[in-house]
Amino acid sequence: MEPEFRHVLVPLDGSELADGAMPIAKALADHFAAELGTISVADRPGDVEKLRSHAANTLGVWSGVEERVSVVVDESVPSAIARRAAELAPSLLCLSTHGHGRFFGAVIGSVARSLLQSTREPLIAVGPYADRPRETVPEPPPPLSVRRLVACVDGGPASERVLPVAVAWAEALGMSLTILTVAEPSPPPIRPDASWRRAHGPEEDAEAYLERLAGQWRDATISVDTHVVYDPIGPAPGLQLYLDQHPAGLIAVTTHARTGLRRALLGASAAAMVRSSTVPVLVVPLTDQ
Repeated sequence: MEPEFRHVLVPLDGSELADGAMPIAKALADHFAAELGTISVADRPGDVEKLRSHAANTLGVWSGVEERVSVVVDESVPSAIARRAAELAPSLLCLSTHGHGRFFGAVIGSVARSLLQSTREPLIAVGPYADRPRETVPEPPPPLSVRRLVACVDGGPASERVLPVAVAWAEALGMSLTILTVAEPSPPPIRPDASWRRAHGPEEDAEAYLERLAGQWRDATISVDTHVVYDPIGPAPGLQLYLDQHPAGLIAVTTHARTGLRRALLGASAAAMVRSSTVPVLVVPLTDQ
């Protein structure tokens, strides 16, 4: 089902890293014709006005616009964010996932993990390098301007549950879809019926595996192709090497809701993928059901 949102919500904490989620959030809000708003969580009442002023400046609105700039005092940052997202449902959370400390940098990986543990809805995770200038790309393209979504799978059926979501998002955003896996280079087994026994990646012929998955989506309204990255280290460096050579507007991964980004379905390294990714990541939480 095509994603639809009335609100795009950005958690802000007064840090530049948290502010880094704003460009992609604005692009998504424009695309879905949704209202863009922020949520900030203060330790104590004395921090409220400082956070409100920062959020209003970042959003570009008058600080008194309460419905778009929300600041609450709460001991639990994830709980406060989740409550605000529920109030605005259907809403899309778009947050930075790496920082330091509580006031300056509270929207960090642990917050993203807690949110993924309590929700069944996908969220957009923006790592510290996403859509930012870097040595190889001093002027990155505007968010979502590269019309391609990369869905990452690892050979297991749980990771493949990203595909219906990725197809729906690609169709909604007018993007093509690349189904990608990162596999350890490995010679084929001697016995035809034996597995490949890779440290990461499909335990079968990787090209045939991806082609089988792609065949399930050939009748979609979008263009679907596949790519195997052979990397001896792991999914995160393999994905980043691929993105350096083949730009994308968004990548999609699955992660298990019980443990969030600490234990992902891509060689237990989704957190590293988000941290190192130069594009935003659509994170699809999974449950035991």
